[in-house]
Amino acid sequence: MKNAVSGLGLAPDAAMVTFPIDMFLPGSDITPVRTRKREFYDGLTRWQSGFARNAAGAAPMISVEGASYEDALNKANNLLLTNLWGDGLPLWPATRERVDWILRGAALPRSHVIGKFPPRGGVTSVETCAVALAMAGGRPEYLPVLIAAVDAFLDAELDSDQLQATSGGPFPVVIVNGPIAKDIRLNSGFGCLGPDPQRPAGASIGRALRLLQQNVGGALPGIGTMAIFGAMRYTNAVFAEDEASLPQGWQPHATERHGYAPGTNSVSLVFASGVTNVRRRGAKKETPQEDVLNGMWRMADFMRTPNLAALPGYEKGTPGIM
Repeated sequence: MKNAVSGLGLAPDAAMVTFPIDMFLPGSDITPVRTRKREFYDGLTRWQSGFARNAAGAAPMISVEGASYEDALNKANNLLLTNLWGDGLPLWPATRERVDWILRGAALPRSHVIGKFPPRGGVTSVETCAVALAMAGGRPEYLPVLIAAVDAFLDAELDSDQLQATSGGPFPVVIVNGPIAKDIRLNSGFGCLGPDPQRPAGASIGRALRLLQQNVGGALPGIGTMAIFGAMRYTNAVFAEDEASLPQGWQPHATERHGYAPGTNSVSLVFASGVTNVRRRGAKKETPQEDVLNGMWRMADFMRTPNLAALPGYEKGTPGIM
């Protein structure tokens, strides 16, 4: 229960009155609730959280010292993991100098608030995005794409609060259109969904978005997100559409889907998911071929059925790849 409360953006030490679970089964005696009503009254009128409330960007700087640069970097990464700010892979410390450098890529003030990141409701500013991008090894020219992706993530029509907290394993997919994709060397060809040292922008932007989901949105496994298996992507998926190779007569995604003029810099964000929570398993009564075929039928049936996992705007199912 405390995990659920914390995941909704409330103080984890919120006042609670607890009872045995069997008291809430059908036909159980709930009269003990009446005898403890004073605890409810006190919790509603007298409780005060012991956790400090900080506005966006108001958290104090942290200093880490070591016998050498490598030692200090190692201690900094250990500190990030201890405080649940890391993702298990090494991170760049978000020093003041590095964050200021990243902010050179922003056209908005560092204090500009983009919105509240669900499910916890942490306030997300331009500087917050710069901190995440600095930790993820990003560059200033990546920042406008990350800010636009966060803005799209926080769009109320996307229902990202549900997608962040679900027991499934969805992850955001960011599709970039316009000349900015080439300007920042964003992949639109071979290996566009994975890491690419020739075009590293997608990995940094996607990882920064994931850090924001966790550190600002509170999407920690078993706390803010109930994903049973989780998404198998440290860096989400950030890529560009190969507009120059579109067949004749085809329009770019941003034009066809959102109405932007061709050549406009734009960022689209949708949630995707694998079939880990959908795929069926035969009970050893089917041949391997029948098991595969029936599994594919189940996946196709899931995609064609309107449900909360369908992309916004697709009322009769959702597109997918099999």
